[in-house]
Amino acid sequence: MGTSVMFLLKLTIPQTTPSEWSRFYASANIVLCPLALLYACNSFMPFDHPIVFLPPQTHFPLWFILLFASSSLAVLHFIIEKEPPKTEQIPMPLIAFVMSVFWISTIAGELLNCLEALGSLLELPPAFLGLTVLAWGNSVGDLVADVAVAKAGQPAMAMAGCFAGPMFNMLVGLGTALVIQTADVYPNAYELHFHLGIVTAFVFLLLSFMGSLLVIIWCRFRVPVPSCSSEHALVGFSN
Repeated sequence: MGTSVMFLLKLTIPQTTPSEWSRFYASANIVLCPLALLYACNSFMPFDHPIVFLPPQTHFPLWFILLFASSSLAVLHFIIEKEPPKTEQIPMPLIAFVMSVFWISTIAGELLNCLEALGSLLELPPAFLGLTVLAWGNSVGDLVADVAVAKAGQPAMAMAGCFAGPMFNMLVGLGTALVIQTADVYPNAYELHFHLGIVTAFVFLLLSFMGSLLVIIWCRFRVPVPSCSSEHALVGFSN
């Protein structure tokens, strides 16, 4: 299973270092990356959007034209490029980052669909699933990263990440989603209907922030570290 997943990831995510370069995978990236990005942008540009060539008046879907162009470039790359690049190419990390975001978004969407189906089968409200399973799953990555940073001797950075991570997700994630949804209904206004689930979520979020604020003030803006000795039991934010 792990080998199949790694094979699929290498087909769509370029290797950023010359030592990991492969002519086959590099050519496959040229073919599959544009198609994956076109699939990700399906809400803006349909996958089968017809393209008309003027002289013969022939209609071809957009994915076919993109596949033909990328396949031609991939064949040329496979024939010409027989040695790995001597230096790291600047576009490769950027493309790898974009494709990694694509996979994360795709997997997250499928997990969300599974969670929605589970909620429908169990007749659970979406707000309850969002406050429990979805919130826990969304916070696992932050938990692991913050614990690792704190163990590495950067408690101030870990504490800042506890608040900056959810804030970034809310401002950028929610803001981007609302901008896309607003663009879809333009020129009409996007109406946000407040219901019990949204109010409950904001109440829980407000209580969480207020609780953290009270604990920080109670500890005089210091975080107790029980595993350390008594001399280093308090780590100040100012350090």
